[in-house]
Formats: sequence, structure tokens, C-alpha cells
Amino acid sequence: MRRVARTLLIAIAVFSILQCVTATVATQPMLSTTGDITRGQRLTANDVTVITVPAHTSFANAPTEPKHIESRIALVDMPAGTLVLPSHIRGTPVAPEGTTVIETRLASKPEGVDAGDEIDLIIGQACASIMPDTSDASETPETPESSETPDGQHPQDTAPTTPSRQCTIATQATLIAFSQRADGTTADSASIAMRPEEALTIMSLPDSLPVIATRR
Repeated sequence: MRRVARTLLIAIAVFSILQCVTATVATQPMLSTTGDITRGQRLTANDVTVITVPAHTSFANAPTEPKHIESRIALVDMPAGTLVLPSHIRGTPVAPEGTTVIETRLASKPEGVDAGDEIDLIIGQACASIMPDTSDASETPETPESSETPDGQHPQDTAPTTPSRQCTIATQATLIAFSQRADGTTADSASIAMRPEEALTIMSLPDSLPVIATRR
């Protein structure tokens, strides 16, 4: 009986010591991702959970509640279990005044482009074929024919000029957010703010015509 009592007292003493040591280590709440997050993804409160970590100065401005990251945009890939730091997220961009936001399918986008960046949208087709009644300054004009070139050669002695086969249909557009698939991965489309006339042009394009985003 004495042996049992002695063992119990030792266990209680060890537990008390551990409690004292733990109490001397300052802790703080932080957010940890519950699943894999991809760059450009719009976050929700369900994407994170609150955990307790040892306090550190580098965590001073980190979000501590799930509501703090609601609708924010991930700036980096974050595997499950990543501690969310201020440098990992940014606020949702606001569409500039005078623009409208539409969902646009992108065949290609520049590496590293993030929500809030300005982009141009280009298609691989001459502007005249989609906007026959307008003149787009972004399209390369055809070289006018002449009877003689500057070096004295006739046109038949020089290579023919090929007209531009691309057209910039939106300039200084603002990337609002990349769309997300049901499994949480980034889709091929994005919400983009642009001028109303540019939005109308994009909505009139055939689905088979690829749209390419370029960084400004």
C-alpha cells in the first residue's frame, strides 16, 4: 500500500512540475491550414483551424481568428498544417470605378500573377474579325504597298508583310480572383474587372477562342 501511495505522490509531483514549466512558456493562438491551399485561392473560415503555439515576435501580426482570413487571397502555396502569416495573404482587390467584373476563361496566364495585379487580355485573332466596325490601335497595321522600297528594290523582290494575327481586347484589367474547382484547386477561369465595352467584347467571343492574360 505504501508503495502505491509513494508512486502516486511521485506522479503528482512530476505532473505539477510539468504544469509549472508549461506555465512559464508564453503561447498565442494562430491559424493553421486544414488542407492544401494554392496560390490565388480565395480563403474561407473553413480552410483554417485555431491552434496554440509558443509566442514569437514574428507571429505578432498573424491572424488569430478564422474570420480574419475570410475572402482573402493566398499569395503562396500553403500545404496542410501551414501557419498563416500576414505575408501569405492579401485582401480581396476592389474593382476600379467604372469597371465591371466578369468571369473569364484563360488559356494562359503569366507565372506569378496574383489577385490585384493589372493584366492585358489578348486573343490570337485579328481585331477586324471580331470588331469589324472599329479600329483597334493595339493591332499591328499592315504595311502599305508601294511601287518601290527605300533601298530601291521592287515589292516582288522583298518578303511579303504578314498582317497581325492577335488582338488586345482588354487593357489595364484588374485580376480580382482565380476561380476554384469543387476540390479546392485553381480553375482555368478568373474574375476580372475591365471596362464595360471590353467585357461585352469578351462575352461575344466564341468559347473555342483562347484568351491569354499578359502582365503589364
